[in-house]
Amino acid sequence: MKRRRLELVVLACGGIFLVYLMVSFHPGKRPATAKARGKVLNAPGIDSAGEATTMLDGFDFTETVGGKPLLRIRADRTVGYGLGAGLAPNLYAGEKVTLTAYPEDGAPVTVHSDRANYDERSRESKLTGNVRWTDTDGSLAETAEARFHPSSRTLEVPGTVHFTRGSMDLTAPSALYDLQERVVRFAGPVQGTGTGAESGGISRLTASAGLFRRDQSVLELESADAESRTGDRFASDHLILKLENPGSRPEWARANGNVRGILSPGGPAAKAAGHAAGAPVERKYTGEQSMLIFDEAGKPKSFTLTGSPALLWEKDRRLTAKQIDIAFAEGRATSARASGGVRIDSADSRGEADQGTLGFGKDGATENAALDGNVHVEAGDRKGQGARAVEVGSGGTWVLTSSPALAAKVESGASRITADRIEIARESGQIRAEGQARAVFAPDTQKKQYTVTFVGDPKRPAYGRGDRITLDDQHHLATLSGSASLWQDTSSLFADDITLSDADKSVTAVQNVRAVMSPPKEKDRDKEKDKEKGSPTSAQDKAASVI
Repeated sequence: MKRRRLELVVLACGGIFLVYLMVSFHPGKRPATAKARGKVLNAPGIDSAGEATTMLDGFDFTETVGGKPLLRIRADRTVGYGLGAGLAPNLYAGEKVTLTAYPEDGAPVTVHSDRANYDERSRESKLTGNVRWTDTDGSLAETAEARFHPSSRTLEVPGTVHFTRGSMDLTAPSALYDLQERVVRFAGPVQGTGTGAESGGISRLTASAGLFRRDQSVLELESADAESRTGDRFASDHLILKLENPGSRPEWARANGNVRGILSPGGPAAKAAGHAAGAPVERKYTGEQSMLIFDEAGKPKSFTLTGSPALLWEKDRRLTAKQIDIAFAEGRATSARASGGVRIDSADSRGEADQGTLGFGKDGATENAALDGNVHVEAGDRKGQGARAVEVGSGGTWVLTSSPALAAKVESGASRITADRIEIARESGQIRAEGQARAVFAPDTQKKQYTVTFVGDPKRPAYGRGDRITLDDQHHLATLSGSASLWQDTSSLFADDITLSDADKSVTAVQNVRAVMSPPKEKDRDKEKDKEKGSPTSAQDKAASVI
């Protein structure tokens, strides 16, 4: 009778154990083979968990908090470790594991690994061997080990991690995935590579640290330094790269702090094509902030650089302004528009204005430059101003034009010329004025150079007018054409064309010549003496106001 009661107790304990297995392991399957048992028992991190008490070929467990799922673990084969047979396991070790972590809101994150341990006491999981996770937007991360902390809802990656999105690949020494904020934080140094349009043309990337915001599809990098396949360079203290969502194509990149880089004319192909004509021009830039917009093919479309000032320069030219906007075509910079305190410096000239533009050729060389609004130009000892100025050709010719509110004017020493349009040709040393041209020919007392005049005192100014006026420094000529007139004091000369030659000390008048010759009045001489003493009521000032 006692033996019969003992058998019933054993059967009852066995039934309770079976019920426990059914609750703990869903769905229940056949026990693993001895060969499989030996393999699973060697799983890492189980030394302090006790002895193997249970073994199943399948495992599917969901942990919930307040009725909401926290995590779900599925495995092909699982061993439970505990203090002894019949006792609840402290740790579960599985193979071919899938862990799904659920944030409080938003899409879950699924992590796959070759092996994983789930600790019943801490509720934490450790995944090892080919660990990888993906999201619905196409991001993929791979590492050798990851740890899930349910209390903070974080996935910790203590070792090297590879993160990919489209054709961009980042490598970091460690990372932390915050499932609540849905942000992956990468420890530095971060190394990156790109192979296609989905990387925005980036071929190499480094950063001191970074993070990826999953919801916004935004990659943020600290102390970023990047290089493109075509040879462009970029660096800044902080870089934000916005990716298409869904998708992986870059939409824009915004940088802050110590922005700097190089604009290549088009990479190796352009360099090879332009080799015969000379080295292609590489253009450098610096600023405080920048914004880069990409086109549908993932190539640069526009680039805005701001600073105090922003700077864009090449070997023989420098552009500075508060803001510089660069336009691209097929990934190549084609033009730059500047605004706010614009200044263009070249080897032998300088231009300033409210706004300005530069055009770039296929080899990157500047094809033209234009300035608008309150323009001031300096070329050698000549100073010009106007409503607009355009630099034409490689010879460096500035063309100034006027507006109803501001006439074009060029000064050289004490002499000056005004007109609707004035050309300053630095290479030929000529000034060509057209349209209601007016000139004051004044001696340069510092250089002891005096003007040629048809009558009167060469140490005093003479005044000219014509449809066109040309000054030639190389040949020391001044030519007035089209209803030309020249006068000094009360004497005057009129003709279709008048030429003054400093070299020959002569004045030549052609066609329809008329002249009035008279010595200056005594009061005019007195006024001239007053001018030399600093009097503001000089004959020159009055004459200058007339023209």
